[in-house]
Amino acid sequence: MGSGNADITLVYFLGTVGMMMLAGGLFFFFIFYQKRLLQKQLELNRVKQNQQEEILRNTIQAQENERRRIAQDLHDEVGAMLSVVKLNVGRIERQSVDKTHVLAGETKTYLDDVITQVRRISRALLPPSLEKLGLYPAIGELASWVNKSDQLYIEVGKTGESFRFDVKKELAVFRVVQELMNNAIKHADATHLSIHLRFTHNTLAVLVRDNGKGFDLKERGNSGLGLKNLESRAEMAGGKLKLKSRIGDGTSALLYLRNHE
Repeated sequence: MGSGNADITLVYFLGTVGMMMLAGGLFFFFIFYQKRLLQKQLELNRVKQNQQEEILRNTIQAQENERRRIAQDLHDEVGAMLSVVKLNVGRIERQSVDKTHVLAGETKTYLDDVITQVRRISRALLPPSLEKLGLYPAIGELASWVNKSDQLYIEVGKTGESFRFDVKKELAVFRVVQELMNNAIKHADATHLSIHLRFTHNTLAVLVRDNGKGFDLKERGNSGLGLKNLESRAEMAGGKLKLKSRIGDGTSALLYLRNHE
C-alpha cells in the first residue's frame, strides 16, 4: 500500500516537473520568438529608412542636375537671345524718330529688366560665384539679389579665414541657406534675416536667424518634407542641422560641419 502511494506520488512529481519544464520551455521559446520578431522588425524599419533616405538623396541630386541644366540654358540660350534683341532695338532707337524712338527706348529698358531677371534666376539656380569663389561670396551675392527686391533685408557676415570645401558640400550648404531664406520670405513673414559664417580650423558653423512669426517645431516636423529635406541636405554636406523656433519669436538654424579634405 505504501509502495503504491509512493509510485503515485512519484508520478505526480514527475508530471509536475515535466509540466513546469514544458511551461518554462514554452515561455523561453516565446521570449526568444518575440526577440527575433523585434529584431526583424527593427531590421525592416532600418532598411525602409535607408531606402527612404536613398530616395531623398537621389531626388535632391536629380533636382541639382535639373537646376544646373536650366541655369545653363537660361544663361547660354535665353540670355544670349535677349542680348541680341537688345542690340537690334538699340539700332532701331538710333535710326528712328518720334514715337518709334520712344517705343524703342521703352522696349530696350524692358529687355534690360528681363535680362536682369534671367541672370537672377540663373544665379539662384546655380550661382557661378559658388564654384569660382566659394560659399561666403555666393551667399553674399544671393543676399544682395534678395535685398534689391525689398521683400527681406539680409545681413551676411563671417569670422575666421574662409576656406574651400568640396564643391558638392558647398552646394548643399548653399541650398540649406537658400531654403531657409525662402522660408523666411514665404512662410515666416520676416523683415530681417542674418546669416553668419564662422570658419575655425577645419570646421564651419552657419547661423541663420530671422525675425518672423516662428512655428511649432514638433508640429511642423510631423508634416511635409521641408524640414527633412533640409536635414538631408545637411547630411549630404557631412554636417548636422539644428533648428529652434517658437511662435512669435522667429526661427534660428545652426549648421555645423567639418572639412575632412
